[in-house]
Amino acid sequence: MRTGVSYMGHHNPRHLATDLADMAALGCDDVLVAAQENDFVHMTGKIQFLPKIARDHGIRPIAIFWGALNLFGGGRSSQLLLDHPAAWQVNRFGQPRPHGCYNNPICVGRIQEMIDRIAEVGFQGYFVDEPTAMNCFCNSCRRLFGRWYHAELSEAEPARLAEFNSRCVVEYVRKIAEYCKRRHPQLETQCCVMPHDKTLWPAMAQIAELDNLGTDLYWVNNDRDVQEMKPIVSELAATCRSAGKKHHEWLQAWIVRKGREHRIIEQGDVLIGEQPDALYVWAYLSQIGTTESSQDPEAVWAAACELLRRAKASG
Repeated sequence: MRTGVSYMGHHNPRHLATDLADMAALGCDDVLVAAQENDFVHMTGKIQFLPKIARDHGIRPIAIFWGALNLFGGGRSSQLLLDHPAAWQVNRFGQPRPHGCYNNPICVGRIQEMIDRIAEVGFQGYFVDEPTAMNCFCNSCRRLFGRWYHAELSEAEPARLAEFNSRCVVEYVRKIAEYCKRRHPQLETQCCVMPHDKTLWPAMAQIAELDNLGTDLYWVNNDRDVQEMKPIVSELAATCRSAGKKHHEWLQAWIVRKGREHRIIEQGDVLIGEQPDALYVWAYLSQIGTTESSQDPEAVWAAACELLRRAKASG
């Protein structure tokens, strides 16, 4: 089983080297670098220096565009949307919303430019983080709806609108995965689709250019029986297996409330027992120093490290 952690990183290579050495000592195979748009514009050291440092420690660097287009994951502070209001979503009433759109060529083009950059500097994978349905009525969405359904998006019934929005998610991932494989075939393409979007798993698994599909059962702060995870994980594993995809799972080590650290161990043991191809932890050092830090980051990280060691020992 491969293991890895997500990593906010730093622009200074001295700090990167220290952290990557720590991950190597844990036996991590992958580092999933949460690269923001600003890391490509101003704070460029994380993109420039990290791939070589990671490889020197025997760790595979994979890029996640964290907060990109104000759509994917946290840290939503999109440089593109500051510069290009035409890339914003539009609601049903024509009012702009400060989020990018999967169907807008400005947005897609920027993601593709960022993929070109991470491939150029030596990243070995690209990860689409938690794509989920939007509800946009911009001109790009209207044109696409008309092409697919020969009707007006603004007049769509709720069921048809929901179908369109889900289809847009799958088509976005397909478009990005195809771009990666056409321009940079060395990149492993990965995608995490959240449990509440599990109806999209079969369609995602059928994307020929997508290599690796996973999900994130972030239940640490609730009291759901961890045994209820097993059928969910098994369902995704079977979906991936039937389509010839690798399967990964995420373990929560962020925004963990104090006293809930035992849930990391309980959930992690279930995930290890299901034997995914990879087990990833979000995030390194429990994302201390950000708004997503846990209340007791040292205790959370200690639990996460224990699970990473158990995962490697499990084979």
